[in-house]
Amino acid sequence: MYTGQQGQFRRIYRAFPIDAHPDGNKQHLNSGGMILMPPSALEVFSHPGVVLPLQLRLQNDESDEAVCTHCGVLEFTAGKGRVYLPQWMMETLELYAGDAVEIINKTLPRGTMVRLQPQSVDFLGITDPRAVLENAMHMYSALTVGDTISIEYNDKTYRLAVLETQPSPLAISIIETDLGVDLAPPIGYVEPPVSSLFPSIADRQQDCISSIAEDMRRREEDAKERHGVVKISTFKGQGRVLGSSKKLEHSSSSSSSSTSTSTTTSSDALSVRSPSVAEEPGDLHKMLPAGTDNDESLVPLDVPLGTLFFGYPRVPPPGAKLNL
Repeated sequence: MYTGQQGQFRRIYRAFPIDAHPDGNKQHLNSGGMILMPPSALEVFSHPGVVLPLQLRLQNDESDEAVCTHCGVLEFTAGKGRVYLPQWMMETLELYAGDAVEIINKTLPRGTMVRLQPQSVDFLGITDPRAVLENAMHMYSALTVGDTISIEYNDKTYRLAVLETQPSPLAISIIETDLGVDLAPPIGYVEPPVSSLFPSIADRQQDCISSIAEDMRRREEDAKERHGVVKISTFKGQGRVLGSSKKLEHSSSSSSSSTSTSTTTSSDALSVRSPSVAEEPGDLHKMLPAGTDNDESLVPLDVPLGTLFFGYPRVPPPGAKLNL
């Protein structure tokens, strides 16, 4: 019946699922929020007092919690006294085929935001969910908090729960409005641990050090395979004593001494020596490393691969003054 007042259309129909429609080509309407009503309803809705766009409130007064939802009308092709609803709407209203449903004309505020929650992690497999939702919302005219709507993409059906709507906390109209959509994590989704996504700095440093060490070890093994024993020589040239024309030859044999450089000035000046060279035999024990005999053969400097050698400490001659 229609009371003659704005928004006061109220009538009870028998609800049936879309799949029960005489035209068997209506199954695609299950992924939408539109219903099919009888032609007699069109005559009522054509009354000048009915507010357009047409939006309806459907409620099941016989359920324990008096559940309700909101929708629009797609066609007026149903039989007399019947309405055909999408399957998700039948489940929301707790209706079975032939149950009574009350339909009331309503005016809903235009929505600005809706928060949806996919009911399966399969929704994460959609490459562009924003475009999919934008296209799917064309089949809806209203969204109600508590509904679990249905959309279809690539011949697969996805269910989404309506968690929140704005500006109204109950229901909104999504016709000709700029609607913001916020997606909650799907049911069953487990957030991966942060440590697995972002390794710590210490772990990355350790990986870098291990990589360098492994590269050095591999280079040493390759050199051994090509040349037998690896022998590292830090200097293969010749030196000259400052203030003298005497040349110091570098010996490559294992029994020869390493190259040395000696700088000598006046008796009060500083001398820079290698611990393996002494001006006088009596000074040798002062310059050699601890535990080295005077008559012991000196050997060339041999340091591990990759080690930097910056020379020996400065050793002043006996009686010299050290000016720092």
